[in-house]
Amino acid sequence: MRKKDKILPAKGRLGVLLPGLAGAVSTTFIAGVEAVRRGMALPIGSLAEMGTI
Repeated sequence: MRKKDKILPAKGRLGVLLPGLAGAVSTTFIAGVEAVRRGMALPIGSLAEMGTI
């Protein structure tokens, strides 16, 4: 049997590369993340056109 690897907890910051940074999708993503961080929105997933998950 293979020995399990010990994974240490993450610390520090995480960088995320967003291709097409000036595009509509990445801009909306960044605005949503900032809204959640500031308590202006809840981190809830996408809704379909009919408004259901």
